[in-house]
Amino acid sequence: MNTTSDIIVASLDSFDAILADVRNAMELDVTPKGNVSIDDIVAVVAIHRNVIDDRSEWRKIRREVYARFASHEVIATRTLAAIPDSVRDEIAALMNQDVGSIAPRWVELDDATPPDHDSALHALRRLVDVCKQAKASRLCVMLRTNQPPNDFETAFNKAAGKRLPKFQKAFDSWNDSKKYEAHQRYNYYRKQGVEDCLDQVLRDFSRPKTSRLNLKTDQRKIRKYITKRVKSYSKSPSPALGDPGDPIGRIALEFDLEYEGFVDLVFDTRPDAAEAHEFVEDTGDRLELYHWFEGTERFACENLPLKITLQDGSKVVIEPDSDGEAYDQYVGEMLRETLVELRQAGTFSNLPIADSCVLSVGGVHTNYFWQSGIEPA
Repeated sequence: MNTTSDIIVASLDSFDAILADVRNAMELDVTPKGNVSIDDIVAVVAIHRNVIDDRSEWRKIRREVYARFASHEVIATRTLAAIPDSVRDEIAALMNQDVGSIAPRWVELDDATPPDHDSALHALRRLVDVCKQAKASRLCVMLRTNQPPNDFETAFNKAAGKRLPKFQKAFDSWNDSKKYEAHQRYNYYRKQGVEDCLDQVLRDFSRPKTSRLNLKTDQRKIRKYITKRVKSYSKSPSPALGDPGDPIGRIALEFDLEYEGFVDLVFDTRPDAAEAHEFVEDTGDRLELYHWFEGTERFACENLPLKITLQDGSKVVIEPDSDGEAYDQYVGEMLRETLVELRQAGTFSNLPIADSCVLSVGGVHTNYFWQSGIEPA
């Protein structure tokens, strides 16, 4: 069976019956091969509201859209999502110019379902029409996905040895959203070339979750990481951006809290590096700090407080209703202090530094950015 994604217009009262109808025998108003997923709905709404790059607002939209999401109790890859009426009405109100501006931004996203611009336009126009119809009829718009067991399920069912009972117990305790996220994470690791994707996903989703962070401890790890990277660069220049024979115009400490949890030191030798900052996805030498991502999940997805010990020993709490900006600031400031301390200690003094070289801290999915000259303040 090939993957299918259907858009359904029906009463919300029929949600459970539609999910259980594995043979799709119910007589329903169905738009087959809708070419949109629940994550596509999140993306379209975020683009329309012009907050696709605002991770805190994106998380709010995701919680809103995922309010009614479920997978079949036996067939985990059969999912059903009910689009909230407020989101249905927002999509129904999209004009042709809105569709034209949303489609190109949507298809550029890594996880967008449509493969190209024309497909995105067609899918979005059909979605708008369906939402208009549902609004007029006072009915719900649902997304139904059917797909064969993917490689994650196949690999999981073949898992052997002592780890299987532990993982099976963990897997059985997951709710529908978590199982769906596990499928998405597995596919992500495959694209990244991770060797044992199954083991990585199971460790990510079955180990005890982070309830508190200690940035003082993390800072020590990061100092060692930066020092090691600088020494390696001194011996064999290999900038992520620019020519290895040119002086360094920017030393950037990039970080992520939203998707994975890491810091990555980026050397940039482009002539305009000081003025034209460019984020690098992965240098291949980053420091993994997965508990930072788990911290985001705790307050953003699990509605639990996250306790943080700052680098000066003081303690703060990120509450479940936080937009995440404070978390970005706490981590960003710790990284800024770390870079400044190392700069003043002469850690970068043996590097081929350009006169206009700058230090910076930031990330694609963060609301924090800092930049300063290389000379001691």
